[in-house]
Amino acid sequence: MSVTLKQIADLAGTTKSTVDKVIHDRPGVSDKKRREIKKLLQEYGYEANPLAKALNYQKRKMKVAIIMPAVTAAPSIRKGMEIVRQDFQSFNIQVEYHEVGAADAEEQVKCIRKAAKEKVSGAIILPIRSDIVRDAIQELISQDIPVVIVNSELQADGILCYVGQDMFQSGSVAARMLDLFTDGKAEIGIISCTNMIGHEQREQSFKNSVTSSYPGFHIAQTRYILETSEDAYRQTLEMLQENPEIDSVFITCGCVADICRAVRDHKKAAHRDAQPVIICYEKYREIRDLIRRKEIACSLTGSLSKQGRISMRVLFEYLVYDRLPSEKRYYFSNKIMICENC
Repeated sequence: MSVTLKQIADLAGTTKSTVDKVIHDRPGVSDKKRREIKKLLQEYGYEANPLAKALNYQKRKMKVAIIMPAVTAAPSIRKGMEIVRQDFQSFNIQVEYHEVGAADAEEQVKCIRKAAKEKVSGAIILPIRSDIVRDAIQELISQDIPVVIVNSELQADGILCYVGQDMFQSGSVAARMLDLFTDGKAEIGIISCTNMIGHEQREQSFKNSVTSSYPGFHIAQTRYILETSEDAYRQTLEMLQENPEIDSVFITCGCVADICRAVRDHKKAAHRDAQPVIICYEKYREIRDLIRRKEIACSLTGSLSKQGRISMRVLFEYLVYDRLPSEKRYYFSNKIMICENC
């Protein structure tokens, strides 16, 4: 029976990534540890043979769990995943999708623990912001189940990698775009959400940029929605009624169409002619329509379908070919979408 990469790592008291560095003669390993690992590789006759392993996995059944909340981004991410799943059809990989409520951390924990109990081969998770979710993911990792985090970062030790938008960059880019659309003066209302770390990162980066670089900006109010249609509409309307001076809206999260509907209804009820400058994220069909109608000034896209493709490919290649990801964080740059290129 051939020895595995993990078995060599266990014998050396190190990680698979360290063994992989030695096999491929990459830096980052001490001379002493490198000699120890090379001796073990020779002693146990380890041979990295991705093709042989791939052929073996064509016979072996694997199960992969995809666990995501029911947020606006999820369908586009899943679409990208499905492209990769088709590429690996010849392998016996069963993909199970689990969708939970947008802020239902307890239900997401149940799904993660179910995956651990079933000893899935790997998991891709869009994590709800919660300590219990983070702890459940750590439990999954402690069972040597590889985990890829997608779309919203999470501080968890031992994940295979993170795949998503550079959220901190996205907040500063949003501030710069608002500056261009308002000539540097704006009364801003922020619509955000607390169920994802990514939303907080966008919001904090935007606020930091406002404080450091845009003296003509003033944040009138920040509202945190539940990311449901009803709550997004209600809270946006309340914010505008309480702060009639708001002339710009920055949206860090989903439910953009419902937020814009509230802006539209408030504008009509208040008999206002000016359209607030709205900055948001992603390029769903309804967002593109709103940009074309000039209700949204600008949207920053995070390549959601590509996030799905990369996260699934990284996990599948690790499972099938024992190939470690080349990066710990796959950040996608922020693409700007306005009326002229929509």
